[in-house]
Amino acid sequence: MLGNAIGRFFKAIVTVISFGFIKFAEPVERNPMYMGLQYDDVIDQKRNTLKQIKDAIGGLIGNKSLQEQQLRDLTKQIEDLEQERAGAQALGADKAKKLQAQGKSADDILKDPEVMQYQAAYNDASTTLEAKRSHTADLESQIKLLDDNVNNYVLQAQSLSSEVQRLQSEKHEAVADVTISRMMDDINSVAAGISSSGADDKLAQLRQRRAEAKGRAQAASVIAGTDANLQREKLRAAAQKHVQNSEFVSGLGLAQPSAPAAPVSKASAVLPEGEAGAGN
Repeated sequence: MLGNAIGRFFKAIVTVISFGFIKFAEPVERNPMYMGLQYDDVIDQKRNTLKQIKDAIGGLIGNKSLQEQQLRDLTKQIEDLEQERAGAQALGADKAKKLQAQGKSADDILKDPEVMQYQAAYNDASTTLEAKRSHTADLESQIKLLDDNVNNYVLQAQSLSSEVQRLQSEKHEAVADVTISRMMDDINSVAAGISSSGADDKLAQLRQRRAEAKGRAQAASVIAGTDANLQREKLRAAAQKHVQNSEFVSGLGLAQPSAPAAPVSKASAVLPEGEAGAGN
């Protein structure tokens, strides 16, 4: 038992080291490896109990066999004693008849040495028979009790053996359930970590900045379009006013006023030749 416990302990250590990626801080109920080891421990205990029951059954069957042999020996001894007693009685009766034929009295016959010898053998056989028969009754009771115990333990062993097989299957199912549950928990944890790590807030900020940038671009476009439209409207209004003035003057029969001469800049003005010479 101690050796099995030590073996399971070192097995657990080796397994944990082999699977170093398993989180040691996680709850044991989420660790499929630990779950499997615990089932192995229970199964080993059941197997040890099963072995003890089988050993007990073997011992009971061995004791039963010995007692059955004793019973057979006693039965043979009882048969021999019954024959001895019957022989002593028969020989005593034959001797008594002979003595009666000789005219001996009953007291004389009972006091006859040979008759007394047969009577002692008869009485001794009877006493021994009584003890042997009592012993036989005890052995028969013990054998029946052993037989009942053997049958009971056999049923327990069969039930325990079936339970060990069921636990083997249950172990694999439990390990699979814990593994799946752990995977789902890890996935949920990862999803929760993404949500709580500020990723959603960062994404919302990026989207807000994008919307603001798009709004500024649209506003700039609108403003630029408005300025151009205002300039065009101003030009169209000036042209319309000029046309209207021309039509009004024409309707009055007046000559159209000449367009004012374009101003000449000082930089581009040219003096007459005479003035140029006088200046020199």
